[in-house]
Amino acid sequence: MHVRTAVRVEGTVQGVGFRPFVHGLATGLGLTGLVGNDARGVFIEVEGDRDAVERFLGGLREPPPLAVIERITTRALPTGGPRGFAIVGSDATGRRAALV
Repeated sequence: MHVRTAVRVEGTVQGVGFRPFVHGLATGLGLTGLVGNDARGVFIEVEGDRDAVERFLGGLREPPPLAVIERITTRALPTGGPRGFAIVGSDATGRRAALV
């Protein structure tokens, strides 16, 4: 089954190589989507086979050495997101809550 999931990762996840880690994890599993930073942490969208998305979510629990994950939340999205997988620019709006 094909699914698309929005993921929010909070904690010390900026400035520690987390976005490239997410990119490698997602593309290694054949998923499409995007990853970026904002004031609350890292936001991710992944799309692909349900099993691959579940493996991706499990892989997030083994982040780069300097990253500290405090919380991961997910929500389902309609399928039909972007092709490929992209690291998008940071969104600096909002009150900063992410640890850097």
